[in-house]
Amino acid sequence: MPLHPLDPVRRARVLDRLSRLAGETVRAQGEEYVGHVAAPVTRLILDRELPGIGRSVMIKTRRVDGAGHGGPAFLRREAAGLRTAATSGVAAELIDFDDDAGVAIQSDLGAWPTLHQLLIGDLAEAAARGMIDLATATARLHATTLDRRDDHQRVLDGFAADVSTGAVYAFGLEAWDEIERACNELALPPAAAARDDVAALLRRTTEPGDFGALIHLDLNPSNVLITDAGARLIDFEGCRYGHLGIDASFLRYPFPHHSHPWGVLPGSVIEEADAAYRAALGANGAAAVLDGYDRMIADGAAIPLIGRIRRLRLVADADQSAQDGRRRRGQIVHQIGVFGELADRAGGMGRLAAWLRALAAAIIDRWPDAVDPPPPLYPAFGQLSERPA
Repeated sequence: MPLHPLDPVRRARVLDRLSRLAGETVRAQGEEYVGHVAAPVTRLILDRELPGIGRSVMIKTRRVDGAGHGGPAFLRREAAGLRTAATSGVAAELIDFDDDAGVAIQSDLGAWPTLHQLLIGDLAEAAARGMIDLATATARLHATTLDRRDDHQRVLDGFAADVSTGAVYAFGLEAWDEIERACNELALPPAAAARDDVAALLRRTTEPGDFGALIHLDLNPSNVLITDAGARLIDFEGCRYGHLGIDASFLRYPFPHHSHPWGVLPGSVIEEADAAYRAALGANGAAAVLDGYDRMIADGAAIPLIGRIRRLRLVADADQSAQDGRRRRGQIVHQIGVFGELADRAGGMGRLAAWLRALAAAIIDRWPDAVDPPPPLYPAFGQLSERPA
C-alpha cells in the first residue's frame, strides 16, 4: 500500500529525530503536500527556527514497503546520493534518514518554479536561462563527485540492504538480446549488426574511469528547481556512481524522457547549455574530462537511447492511442538523429550509428507520423522559427 503523504506515525518519527538534533522538543505548526503520486514529498513547517536547518524541512517518504517502484531501495539511493553530493551545492542537504520508517528529512530549498514550468510557459529567455542553469548544476554535481566513488559505496554498504531494485540504465548485453528479438519479430533491420559496438560501449560505460561521477539519471525538468542562485536538483532516487555522459546527454535529448508533455529545444539553446556544462566542468576542477568530451557525450547518449529502443514492441503496439504512437515513434527517431550527430563527431561506434539510421528509416517508412508532424518545440519557444539542431 502507498505510504504517502506523511502519515501520523512517520510525522512523529520525524519530529522525534529533529528534537534529538536540536536538543529540545520540536513541534509541527503545519504541513504542505508538494509531491505527487510518484514523488511523495511534504513540507513540514516547524514551531521554531532550527540552527543550520531553518523553519521548515522537506520529508520524502517511500511509496511501498516491498519491491515495487518507489520501495526501500529507491529512498536508500536518494539518501546516499544526497550525502555524496553534499559539497556540490546543487542539491538539498540530507538532515537525517530513517530507513525503518521510510523517511528522508531534507533541507527546504524553497518554493521555486521548476524548469518544467518555465519550459511550458511563455518566456523564452527564462526557459533558456533555466536550461543553462541546469547544465551548470549538472556539471557541478559531476565535477565535485569525480573522486567520491568509494565514499558513495560506503554509504550504500552501510545500509546492509537492497539498493539495486529499480535501478535505471543498469543493463548488459541481455538488453541487446531483447532488441534483436524485437527487431526480428517486427521485421525491422537486424540489430545483430551493431552487437560488437554495443558490447564495447557497455564495457566503457560500466567502468567509466575518468568519466565516473555521481550521476542523477532522471534530469527531467520537473526535477529541477530554478532558484535565484541557480538550478537545484531534486529526486535522487535513481542516482548512482556511473558514466557522467549519460546525464550530460539529457541536455541534448528531448525530454521529459518518460513523461508528458514531450518537447524539444531550439538548437541555439542546446548549444548554450552544452557550452555552460563544459565551462562549469572546467571552473570546478574537472578540466581533464574535456580532453575526451566528444567520446564521453556519445557514449553516454547511447545508453538512454538503448533504453528507449527496448520499447520497440510498445512503439508497434496496435492498441495504443494514436497520440501515444506518434510520440513514441517520434521520440525514437529524433533521439537516433541526435545520437548519430554525436557519434559522427566522436568518430566511433560506426556500426551502431549505421544500424540506428537504418532503424529510423524503417520506422519512418512504416509509420510516417514519426516525423510528420515534426517534434514539437517546448511552448516557451513555440513562436520561434528555429528548429532543434
